[in-house]
Amino acid sequence: MLKSICLRQNCIRTLQNLDTLTSLCTLDLYDNLITEIKNLNKLQNLTHLDLSFNRISTIENINDLVNLKKLYLVNNRVRKICNLTPFVNLTLLELGSNKIK
Repeated sequence: MLKSICLRQNCIRTLQNLDTLTSLCTLDLYDNLITEIKNLNKLQNLTHLDLSFNRISTIENINDLVNLKKLYLVNNRVRKICNLTPFVNLTLLELGSNKIK
């Protein structure tokens, strides 16, 4: 049962084929080419998600990740912060070096 994946610096453009990894707790996608957060909604056990140094402009499609404790989106293209109400377990949100207004 896989609990953690580190896919740093792999030129990944899209998130695919992750929905079967339902026991995953940590997903590290730091420094890739991801433009959109999608296909993660079935990862209900995910507690740590690092999408720093990508090309993401909108924080979306993660409302089902209710167990998420740490979300890293440093150095992306995020312009505004979404409603964080669903993230009752979130203890850390890193948004440095974005374009938030």
